[in-house]
Amino acid sequence: MADGLDPGEREQLTYALDSRLGPHLEAATAAVREAQRALTDAQERRAAAEQAVAQAAYTSDPLPFMRQGVEEEVDGLARKTTEKKLRASYRFLVDRAVDLAAAEVQRYGDDRVEDRREREEGVEACRAAERRAAQDLGAAQQMLERVRLAEQAARTGLDVLVARLSDPPQDG
Repeated sequence: MADGLDPGEREQLTYALDSRLGPHLEAATAAVREAQRALTDAQERRAAAEQAVAQAAYTSDPLPFMRQGVEEEVDGLARKTTEKKLRASYRFLVDRAVDLAAAEVQRYGDDRVEDRREREEGVEACRAAERRAAQDLGAAQQMLERVRLAEQAARTGLDVLVARLSDPPQDG
């Protein structure tokens, strides 16, 4: 500590500190901004999913009626009195059974698609995504705070260094 602080050395030390810590502070700040955007997006998706559920119109399920209709056709087939009516009734029954079978297959596929959509985009999925985004934002904010504390510690150290070198103790 004999030489003290050279002219312009404080500025050089401050520049070195800023250039080394600056990218990390910028990255931490960018991570917080990205987490905030992700949370906003998650909140908007959740609100849209809730609105879609609230506005969904009731739709009648035709399958129970189709199933009942096929059963009634089978029952009616037994009551036919002539060969011509029996054959016509049977053809009608087969047509209805084919329609029912096609509708059952279609419903199964539609249900699988809807289940997958609900898991990925439904209200509960959106709420879970929003919770994760809020947790991510909290973690990013904590990380930014720790980066700022690291920067503050380095600046405090610089202040101590400058103070000690600017005012060296007198050895007698």
